[in-house]
Amino acid sequence: MTLESIIYSIERYISQSDRITIIWYFCLFCVFWLTITAFWYTVLDHVYYKELADKQQIMTIRNPVSRGSIYSIETSGTPKWVFAVSTDLWDIAIGPQEKWSKERLEDFLTDILFSEFCHEGWNICLEKVGTYIREDFSQQAQVTVTEIREKLKKYLNKKINKPYIDFVLVAEHIDNDIIQEIKAWNETGLSFILDNLYIDPTIVLNPDALANKLSAKLWLTKASMLQKLEKRPPQYLKILQKMSISTRDRINERINSEKIAIKNEQINEEDSIYQFFIIESHPTRFYPEKTIGWQIIGFVDNLGIGRYGIEWYLNEELQGKNFVQKVKKDISWKTIDSESLEGSDMKNGVDTVLTIDRNIQKELSIRLAKAVQTFRANKWSIIVMNPKTGAVEAMVNYPDYDPNNFASVYEMEKVSYSRYPNPAFDLLWMPLFVQDSLSGTIDMIIDGVSIKLRKALDQEITNYAIPKYKYKNLFWPGVYVNDVNGSLYEPWSVFKAVTTAIGLDTDEIKPTDTYYDKWYVEIDRFKIKNADSICIWNHTYIHALDWSCNVWMIDIIQKIGKSVFYKYINDFGFGAKSNMTLEWEVFAKLDPYEKWSRTQFFTMSFWQWINVTLLQMAAAYSVLANWGIYMQPYIVDKIIYPDGKVVKMNPLPLRRVIKEETSKKITAMLVDGVRYGFAKKWGVPGYDMAGKTGTSQIASRGWYEVGTAGHTITSYGWYGPANNPRFVMIVRIERPRTAVFAETTASALFKEISEYLLNYYKIPKIK
Repeated sequence: MTLESIIYSIERYISQSDRITIIWYFCLFCVFWLTITAFWYTVLDHVYYKELADKQQIMTIRNPVSRGSIYSIETSGTPKWVFAVSTDLWDIAIGPQEKWSKERLEDFLTDILFSEFCHEGWNICLEKVGTYIREDFSQQAQVTVTEIREKLKKYLNKKINKPYIDFVLVAEHIDNDIIQEIKAWNETGLSFILDNLYIDPTIVLNPDALANKLSAKLWLTKASMLQKLEKRPPQYLKILQKMSISTRDRINERINSEKIAIKNEQINEEDSIYQFFIIESHPTRFYPEKTIGWQIIGFVDNLGIGRYGIEWYLNEELQGKNFVQKVKKDISWKTIDSESLEGSDMKNGVDTVLTIDRNIQKELSIRLAKAVQTFRANKWSIIVMNPKTGAVEAMVNYPDYDPNNFASVYEMEKVSYSRYPNPAFDLLWMPLFVQDSLSGTIDMIIDGVSIKLRKALDQEITNYAIPKYKYKNLFWPGVYVNDVNGSLYEPWSVFKAVTTAIGLDTDEIKPTDTYYDKWYVEIDRFKIKNADSICIWNHTYIHALDWSCNVWMIDIIQKIGKSVFYKYINDFGFGAKSNMTLEWEVFAKLDPYEKWSRTQFFTMSFWQWINVTLLQMAAAYSVLANWGIYMQPYIVDKIIYPDGKVVKMNPLPLRRVIKEETSKKITAMLVDGVRYGFAKKWGVPGYDMAGKTGTSQIASRGWYEVGTAGHTITSYGWYGPANNPRFVMIVRIERPRTAVFAETTASALFKEISEYLLNYYKIPKIK
């Protein structure tokens, strides 16, 4: 039966009036439906669609001001040095669809990149080139200059001649809940870098369906999503970001010379390459010193917000005040309305001068990097403080990072068994991962391949058949944290100088008093022993401090008593923040002494089971060196406002902790320890230095790891010269693998650094 015959049959049985009635009811239904729909969109879902429209039409514009610079202190003969400055660097991009000489372009860009990556040394060259072309050179026996250049050219050839864009930014700063929902889709072509979503249109299987899902989840229109999913030839390719001034000048020289040569008919235009180039200004926060001191400085993220260190702590002062407008655009993207959000006054940020001596900071950074390799340690930290003022003159951590490329801490690589033959020991306590496409939660691109990773289990770490991955810098974003004030540890024997000073100050002991040491003290279920048999028998307290005897410390603390000891250690600055101008300072709260068990009280005499920071230890040793006065630690020397006003931070004595005579006595005892004690071979000829070693076991699973190589923290606290201390220094080494005790690790560095500082400060030898 045809459609016409069906319609004819219906018309035979429906009268004219009935047809009019049906049409009338149909029209009423349409009006009703449109009314309900309009009510739904304009009332019930009003907020949703208003926010969607505002997101597309309204934008916030900030007219930027200059963020303040951060400097080192000006020392005698050395001007203040720039740690951080806001400036314009330059990016180089190309238009790959231009019809000029691509072969010449590839040759020139290869030269440019090789020069940019390889001017600082071969190892840095391999690392930077490897990162750029996504290839790991660490497992290759030998790589020549020619091979590196060929690899760069091959990578550029592939990049320049790529037919379609395969890496498109979809949305930035996505909430973590939404990220997890999108990851659960397991859609081909989607990937996340931090909280930013990217898509590869060349491998998306169903663009229309994916556009529907993403537009609903990200509050974007389907049309805009389909546009991102289109396969389009690249019109713009970024080649290099934040290039050096010399590289920029070289490119400009090539552009100008080609223009002149074409004008003078010296070359044909089709043989030129200058029309490929797109040079763009890149306003940026620039850190000239790169990896030196960046746990102090921090960095500024892509939103212009200071993160970590001084950049975070003084973010509001450094960033100044922008003129902020909310602007509304029409469909043609023309401004139809605007309003000021934060007033019209614009203020540049303040300049900040730190107490950090750039020369000392740099020298210690170089020495620590070498020492980590020598002792195969996980981490090093060191602080240098002026005991008379409380000013921090150096604060160094290793490993570090380059704040100019702060996201590089997330980069991973495969564990090389040639470098780490025993990962369970060589990479102890460092994050290790294995590939797992089913339960992996970490998306990474390694050697150009996208994989899913999860944390390795203990049995997987020791299984050589399973490939393992690690962060290139070993500790992921953990290197952002300044371990000097943001990490706790048990100082153990380094603290014995403080306990001895308390015993002296209370007149409970004298340096030459004797005591009997029978090798151990038995308490409850425990035996607290000495580290060396030289402690046994009748000895003076000088001898006991020289050889770090635990039993005599318990003898002292029993004489002092809990309440007096508690008061003193609080006065020394333990159990509270120092309130220095740095973020993320941590501290371990001290329980009231009434809650201390007898065992805890005894072990606290050499600071076991109690945590401190390196900053707290430096401040406490400064009390010993500064005739008993606790100075407020500080790291900001002065702040300079845009109008020229200067706020100077003056040294601030907070309290007297011990008597001046006590300071002299404990200093003499510590000098004796450097001359005759565990670390006597590391003394500095011609100088009296006061110091104390410390070797700590590492707490783990309710007890301590066995104190063997790779399972201790070694430290050293010292100051000098003893008769008039110019500096206090505390060094901490985490998990040295070539030795167990401080007298062969931290003490060796003590001598090396002390000689440098004594020479740097021009302190004469004792005649």
